[in-house]
Amino acid sequence: QAAADFARGVLSPGGSFLAKVLQGGTEAELLASLNRDYKTVKHVKPAGSRADSAELYLLATGFRGADN
Repeated sequence: QAAADFARGVLSPGGSFLAKVLQGGTEAELLASLNRDYKTVKHVKPAGSRADSAELYLLATGFRGADN
């Protein structure tokens, strides 16, 4: 969440944010925040990541701007 808050303060409109998260934590809160601030938010899991791993990545693109 701290990284998302930092990105919100420094990104220009249209910018992107990528974060590695662990499933089961505060992921839902972060997802809600990103959906509010970005046009598109996707869960991505690299091919090299183990299938049973709790880690995944959130890719948010199309930053709407800090004053949205």
